Parts: sequence; structure tokens; C-alpha cells
Amino acid sequence: MRKGSQGRIGRQLASLGLVLALSGCTLPSSMMELIPTIPTLPSASSLFPSFGSNADCAVVSPKALKQVNWARVPEVNMRIRNDEFEPMIVQMTQGWPYTFRISNRDDRAHTFNAQDFFKSVAMIRITIDGVRQDQTCFASVEIPAQKTAEMQLVAAVDGHFVFKDNWLPAASLLSGGADGVIIVQERRKARRD
Repeated sequence: MRKGSQGRIGRQLASLGLVLALSGCTLPSSMMELIPTIPTLPSASSLFPSFGSNADCAVVSPKALKQVNWARVPEVNMRIRNDEFEPMIVQMTQGWPYTFRISNRDDRAHTFNAQDFFKSVAMIRITIDGVRQDQTCFASVEIPAQKTAEMQLVAAVDGHFVFKDNWLPAASLLSGGADGVIIVQERRKARRD
């Protein structure tokens, strides 16, 4: 191999290492020897945890929430396995409450980034591995390896909402895996169908 190609490959590996470090991924130890030391960065969730305030997200009146029997609402069950979300297309109806579970069956953490979706739903409660989270207005959810995130929410706004497996607020940058779509059907249209 020529000397110039070795330098280019080294720079490419260093870039790959930086991308992986930013995304929370790791390289096998044999490849880590090829990459220069990268400074420790804060976790992705501390970089982009929320939109700022709950005023940025949809809300539902407390009076309406008292009428919801969470044990009887429709459930959306999503699974992450081999770096893929299943199902990749989720359908909901505007105005309905849902329990939305995402089970990570991989041996590494995944991030469910659905910025527009999370702005358009009224998040009532979220737990990760059974631990209730304080925040209800956020852009993405990190699901640790072999753990489950459970959200109680109301689909407040209709539309098509893309989700990706990454932690960056600009969803098109550095996607760590497959993406999909959540379709919230307009309530009037759902009644006709």
C-alpha cells in the first residue's frame, strides 16, 4: 500500500471513530488500536434532551385525562432487533390516548428520534425500564440495551412523522440505523374509513 493511501485510511478510521463516539457506539477492540484517542464527550441525552419547555409540546386538559382508563387504551408495541425497528410504519388516530412501548432487544442502546412526533403528542408519562422520567417534552428517547421505554400519550395532531435511530436533532444527520414513519390519521377521516 502506498504511503499516501495509508494516511487517508488512517484519517477515515479516525473520522469513523469520532462518528461512533458521538453516536455512543464502540468499535471492536482490534480496530480501536488504529484510531487516535478521542476526548470523552457528554452523553447524547445530555446534549439534546428536550425542546426547552413543555410549552413547545402538545397538551391535553387534566379534565379529559381523568376520563382515560390507561389499562384499556390501544397499545403500540415496537421492537428493536438487529438495528431495525419493527414495525417501521405505525398508525394512530388523532385525539386517542395510546400506550406506546419500544423494546430494545439489541445489546447496545438505540435512540428513537422523532422530534416532530414528540412535539405533536401530549406526553402524559414515560418510563424507561420501569423508572418514571421527569421530562415529558423531548425530541428523542434513548433506550438502553435489553430495556423498554413505555409512553402514555395522546396523539394530538394528525400528520406523517418520521423517526430515526439517532440522537441528533437534525434527523437526517448520521442516522445509526433504519428509519420509519408514524401516521396519525385525522379523526374525521378515521371515522369514515
